[in-house]
Amino acid sequence: MRFLLGVLVGYTVRGKHKLLIRVLVTLALVVYVVIPAIALLSLSIDVQRERRSRPAQTQVPVLKGLTYEDAEKKLHAANLNIRLLATRYDPGVQPGLIIDQTPAPGEKVAVGYSVGITTSRKDFAGPGP
Repeated sequence: MRFLLGVLVGYTVRGKHKLLIRVLVTLALVVYVVIPAIALLSLSIDVQRERRSRPAQTQVPVLKGLTYEDAEKKLHAANLNIRLLATRYDPGVQPGLIIDQTPAPGEKVAVGYSVGITTSRKDFAGPGP
């Protein structure tokens, strides 16, 4: 392309071969303006189509410290589902409260996604004898 532009500038400065100058200007416009514009338009259309095909998303609310029932209501209000992943003993937390969640609060997930929770339980079930 540098060669094409060099020839164009050289012939323009000399003022000779006006037909060649017109052809080179037309070729330069097509190569540097028209083809990239078409490519960008096509890319823009593809990006818009891809964005429309994604499922709707919602933000995961904070569930830590809530009871299972309260968390379930909060998730249903956000169009999400709840799934109990585990229960574990945590001496610093009242039994029956949520102590962990996946995905983390604030993350964006697809509508209808199941948020996994871990709740605290009353007694310590340590390793066997």
